[in-house]
Amino acid sequence: MRLKPLKSRMFNVMFHAHTVSGIVISFALFVIFFAGSISLFMNELYRWENPEARFESISADQVDYDKICQTVKNKIPSFDVTAQFGMTPPTETNPLMLFYGSMKQPDGSVERFSTYLNPMTYDMMPPNKPKTHMAHTLYELHYFEQIPIVGGYLSGLVAFFFIFAIITGLLIHWKNMVSKFYGFSLKGNWKQIWTNSHISLGFIALPFQMIYAITGALLCLSIFLLAPTAFIMFGGDTSKVLKAVNPEAEYRHNPKASTVSEYASLNSIYRKVRDANPDKEIKYLYATNYTKEDATVSARTDDGIGITGDGLFIYSGTDGRLLQSADPRSKTYTTAAFGVLVKLHYANFGGLLLKTIYFLLSMVTCYIIISGVMIWRTARDNARYTSRQKKFHHRVTKFYLAITLSMFPALAIIFIGNIAVPMDMPDRSELVNTIFFVGWLLLTIVGLFWNSYGQQNRNYILIGSILGIIVPLANGLSTGDWLWKTLWSGQRYVYSVDIIWLVTGIFGLILCKRYLSKGATDLKL
Repeated sequence: MRLKPLKSRMFNVMFHAHTVSGIVISFALFVIFFAGSISLFMNELYRWENPEARFESISADQVDYDKICQTVKNKIPSFDVTAQFGMTPPTETNPLMLFYGSMKQPDGSVERFSTYLNPMTYDMMPPNKPKTHMAHTLYELHYFEQIPIVGGYLSGLVAFFFIFAIITGLLIHWKNMVSKFYGFSLKGNWKQIWTNSHISLGFIALPFQMIYAITGALLCLSIFLLAPTAFIMFGGDTSKVLKAVNPEAEYRHNPKASTVSEYASLNSIYRKVRDANPDKEIKYLYATNYTKEDATVSARTDDGIGITGDGLFIYSGTDGRLLQSADPRSKTYTTAAFGVLVKLHYANFGGLLLKTIYFLLSMVTCYIIISGVMIWRTARDNARYTSRQKKFHHRVTKFYLAITLSMFPALAIIFIGNIAVPMDMPDRSELVNTIFFVGWLLLTIVGLFWNSYGQQNRNYILIGSILGIIVPLANGLSTGDWLWKTLWSGQRYVYSVDIIWLVTGIFGLILCKRYLSKGATDLKL
C-alpha cells in the first residue's frame, strides 16, 4: 500500500527539518524519556529505596490528621498553621505521610518545608532533609530540574521541537509508512536495519510520542501560553484563566483575617470527603488560612483508574460546609482539562498495567532516538563528505552514544549508592546524588575512548548488567531483605525491584556473550 507522497521540494525541506531538529534534541530527549520511564514507578520504588518504610501500611482512615498537624507544631514551633499546609495519607506503596508547610523566620520571612511522619508512631523526620531522594532525583532529571532556573523551560523546548520532529517525520515517511511497517527485516546492511526499525517502531509509538510531546510542552511552557490565552479570551486577566481551570483560584484568603476560637477539624473534613466518595482514594488534604475566619480545607481524590477520575472538594475551615467541588461525575471540561493533561503525562490512571505499557513505549522511543542518530551518521559515510567532516560526524555520534548509553549503568549506580550509603548518615541524599552524577560523568568520559560504536554499546551493556546483578545483592547484604525473604513475606514492591534488576542483568550478560562469541569487538554500526 502506498500513500500519496510529498512533492520533491517539500520532501527535501521536511527531510532536512526532521534531521536537524532530531539531531539537535536527540541526547536531551533520550535523557527525558529514559529518566521519565523510571520515574513512572516513583511511588512503587519508595519501599525499596527507603528500608525504614518496609512495614505494613495502615489504612488512611485510621490516621489522626489533627494529631499529625499538632505533632508538626510541637516539633517545629515556627510552623505557621495559617499558611497553606498539607499532607498525603499513607498508601500501599508508601506507608509514611508526607507533610509540607511554612516556617516563620525571625526576620519575618517565610520558608517552606517538608517532612515525613510515621502515622502509627507519629515520629517525624527532620524537615527538608529526606533520608532518600533516589526516585525524585530521576523524576527531576526528566525535566532538567538540576539546571537552575531554566531547566524546566529547556525540557519544554525539547518537547516542543519533538512535536516538530514527529510531524516532519510523519510527512516524509507518509509515502511508504505502511509498506515499511509490514516489510521490516533484520537483513541487509546496518543503514537499512536502522532505517526500517526507525520507521516501523516510530509508527507503533507515534500516538504515545505525540501525547508525551504535547503534554510535556504544555506542562513546562504553560507560563508562555497563559499570557496570550488571557489576552485573547479574558481581556488580559490571567486570574480568570486560573479560575476556569482550578476552582481554588476563586478564593482569596486575607492574611489579616481574624483568628477564630472554633474551627473544623481535619479529621471531620476527611470523614466528610470519605463518606461522600467511598470508592475514591484521598490523595491530598490541605488547608489555607487555617484557624482564621476565611479558612478553607481542601481534599483531592482519585479513583486511580479513570482519566477523569480525580476530584477536588473545598470546605469551610470554620464550620465544615462544602463550598465548592469539582466532582469527577459532574465537573466541566475546563475544570477537567488540566487534570487530564497531568494524567496523560504521568500515567497515574489505569494502574500498573498502563505504567508498564508507558515504560515499554518509552524504551522503544529511546531506541528510535538512537537509531535516528545512527541513520544520520551512516548517511554521511560517503564520498560527498571530506575526511574532516567524517571525523566530526564520528565524534558527535560517539559523544551522543556515550551520554545516552551510559545512563543504563548509571541507573544501577544510583540504586547501589542509595542502598549502600547508611540511612543515618547526614545529608545522605546529596551524597547519593553525587555518586549518581559523578558515576554517569565518568562512564560518559570512559566511553569517549572507545572508538567503535559497537564497543560502546557492548561495554555499557556489560557494565550495566554486572552492576544490575549487584543491586539485589547490595540490598540483601545491607538490609537482610534477600529475594526469597521479600517474596515469602509479601513485600512485593521490594521483591519486584530486585528481581527485575537480576533478570535485566542476566539478560544483558547473555546479550554481551552473544556479541563476544561472534568476535564483535569492533562492531560497525
